[in-house]
Amino acid sequence: MTPRGKLPFGQKLGYSAGQVVDGIVSQSLSIFLLFYVTTVCGLPGGLAGIALATGLMVDAVMDPLIGSLSDGWRSRMGRRLPFMLAGLPAVALLFVAIFTLPTGLGTMALFAWLTLLSVLLRIAMSLFILPYSAVGAELSEDYVERSSIMAWRWGIGMLGTLVAVVLGFGIFFAGPGGTANHGAYTPFAITLAVIFVIGGLISGPVVGRTLDRQYPPAFGEGGIHTRVLRELGEVFRNRSFRVLFGSALLFFSALGTHATLGLHTNTFFWHFTSAQTQIVTLAVFAGLLLGAPLAGPLLKRLEKRTVLLIGLVGLAVSETVPAGLRLLGLFPFQGTILMWVLSGIVFVGGILMAAAAIAFASMMADAADEHEHLFGARREGLYYAGWAFASKAAAGVGALIAGTVLQIIHFPTDLAEHGGLAARLPDGMIHWLGFFYGPGAGLLYLGAIIATFLYRLDASSHAGIMRDLTERRAATVVAIP
Repeated sequence: MTPRGKLPFGQKLGYSAGQVVDGIVSQSLSIFLLFYVTTVCGLPGGLAGIALATGLMVDAVMDPLIGSLSDGWRSRMGRRLPFMLAGLPAVALLFVAIFTLPTGLGTMALFAWLTLLSVLLRIAMSLFILPYSAVGAELSEDYVERSSIMAWRWGIGMLGTLVAVVLGFGIFFAGPGGTANHGAYTPFAITLAVIFVIGGLISGPVVGRTLDRQYPPAFGEGGIHTRVLRELGEVFRNRSFRVLFGSALLFFSALGTHATLGLHTNTFFWHFTSAQTQIVTLAVFAGLLLGAPLAGPLLKRLEKRTVLLIGLVGLAVSETVPAGLRLLGLFPFQGTILMWVLSGIVFVGGILMAAAAIAFASMMADAADEHEHLFGARREGLYYAGWAFASKAAAGVGALIAGTVLQIIHFPTDLAEHGGLAARLPDGMIHWLGFFYGPGAGLLYLGAIIATFLYRLDASSHAGIMRDLTERRAATVVAIP
């Protein structure tokens, strides 16, 4: 096993290509899926929210099992790569299927079909993403280099998301009917599946070639069910993990609510055309992409917690204040001017969110080092499973909130009969949509910010932990006859 210092650039880039899978799939589901199943397929918002939340909740429960299995897996390909190779083709097939829902089904049959596909797709995603993310924590032990790896991974993932947005709004939904065109969703999904499979296939060999940097499988006793419960209890004994878990839970609940209502809000609250929605959405992801190279210098000069807090506050302001001001009559912009003003605001918010996400991922890797220091075992898989659990459970809550909001405000499921995307909806309905999209989600962001202040693991304490771990490992090597 080689020292885990600076990772060669080619390997860093190749490894990061795998993030395209998460970037395309997760963001496509967040941006398009609720709109597709409610407005295009006609499923009531409450049922759609339950179906999507069920997929996320079941997957969230499965994540610790996948993480624990990955931590202890033994094979010639290492402990992470077999799971990635099993998950990738399943993700591609299920991603296409969920955007190709059968026509002519009754409401409950459509609900059951969507629920099944949502559960299976999320589990398949975890099979690939959890081991893939855990590898990122193993490739380097250096405090700064670790942030660089996370930044490249984030940047490549955002490139994938930009491709999804451009292909969606710019090509597949640019024709008659826009995002309400049922026939555009299947070719859209197939095209994206081809792209993210290529990214996953690029990263796989790199993960295989860096086995000398990866830790040996964790030793576990007993059956898998008792082992997972025991290891989960161990993980939650680490205060740093508890803080990051709670912050992630609140953050992703806010983000899930905001993102899932995004297409509805852009169309009916801001009254954007498909082309204008594309520009605003691209501005978000351009900021997310640009934030990756800017995060590196910030993380070299500031503590990771500070960068995370700056990002959370900036993101909360950019995503909640414009809608709140509009509801108060203090944001009078319309049409093209509104589009450019919002694009500028969300662009800055995207930059800050990128910095926050990269800091978050790097902090989770540092907490995994602290776990070994405290308990003598490596649990990267479970740590990233815990983070994934928080993000998916919270995203499920966000989808459930969004779907319930649409149900409560009586948002029409037969939109074609109301004039399609040009429909004139009651002012009260539109105001409530804007409230939950903006200020309502902002309350959850506030909780995430407060929780982050409780994080205590800084650069100095991490350096002390790594010195201790280095001494322990050296003593172990000497003790082996």
